[in-house]
Amino acid sequence: MSDKKRFIKSALTGMLCGILTSVVLTCACALILSRSGMLGDNILGYASAGLLAAGAFLGGFVSAKLNRAAGLIAGAAAGAAMLALIVLVSAFMGNSGFTALFFIKAAALLIGSALGGVISIRNSGT
Repeated sequence: MSDKKRFIKSALTGMLCGILTSVVLTCACALILSRSGMLGDNILGYASAGLLAAGAFLGGFVSAKLNRAAGLIAGAAAGAAMLALIVLVSAFMGNSGFTALFFIKAAALLIGSALGGVISIRNSGT
């Protein structure tokens, strides 16, 4: 397989893993918060940024493992694909406001995915 095809395939697979992980973590967090009754409106946005970063970390990790090189770039590409998908879905649903919280989430997502890619390559020994 050519390098470009492998890079695109790894970025899309990393994006899918990151999105699925973020969804599962968000559902688990929602269940915990609804059961405990500790539902603070001001913390939900920042908690979702953290959950997105955790999902993006795993997505970047998977992307770099599949790509087997350029962990920072492969991880960041998976994060950028996740961000693009989130922006497209938000625009489609009519929630396309670019607030300060959006930029915090975008930064957390990109940093988390790039960090996952770097750690993936660093641990693999390649």
